[in-house]
Amino acid sequence: MPRLRSLLSALLATGALAVSAPGHAASVRVTFDTPIFNGSGSDNVRITYPGGSASVAAGRFQGTASNLVGVSPSIFVNGVDDLFMYCYDVYENVGNGWKVDYTINFTGVGARTLDFLGAVNAALSGGGETDPFAWLRPTSRFQGAAIQLGIWESLYESAPAWDLGAGAFRASDLDTGTREWWDIFRGRIDSSDALAAKYTMTLQAKGAQDMITGDPPGEVPEPASLALVGLGLLALTALGLRPRRPARRRV
Repeated sequence: MPRLRSLLSALLATGALAVSAPGHAASVRVTFDTPIFNGSGSDNVRITYPGGSASVAAGRFQGTASNLVGVSPSIFVNGVDDLFMYCYDVYENVGNGWKVDYTINFTGVGARTLDFLGAVNAALSGGGETDPFAWLRPTSRFQGAAIQLGIWESLYESAPAWDLGAGAFRASDLDTGTREWWDIFRGRIDSSDALAAKYTMTLQAKGAQDMITGDPPGEVPEPASLALVGLGLLALTALGLRPRRPARRRV
């Protein structure tokens, strides 16, 4: 054991191993597109939420990802150059071309949000095999706006009814197309399975709006985990340890 400890200390001291500190949070820098609703558009609506009200643009955000720490580029559904997101925080702001350093939270999405996104996926999949990431790929500004409003409703409304006209979260001045898609999505909530939490993650930052986006499951271990595996193998090799062979029986 003293020999092993000495070896590990030497490897770390010489930089032979680059291992993230235990508990180091995964993070990413997001550069928002200009325009920020690039690819799908938005709807200008009026919202009321706990503690305030505002006129806002509702829709799907788009940007690029860089400066990844502790994660692989493959965790982003459409790659780092097409990062699709929705706002998961109405109390802060974000704008065209902003660069925001986010901490990635893989357990930050609430149950009501997962219920709503499951309904959206069911509606957009058209009766075929359900795409867990359909909610990230609206084909019109009306779909994108309705999805964003539903996410806010799921986040800020505690009443069980899904009603944009009453309760702690309310929305008005919706375009007709947005209202129609909202009604379609709301109508599928009770008959659809909730989206599994493993397909989602949130991006969190102080001074900028938090975001919700997709997360393909089953990815390779993050760099820190791979480094720890390599550490163990390297140490065993350096110590000259070999697997024990079964003892041979005399006959």
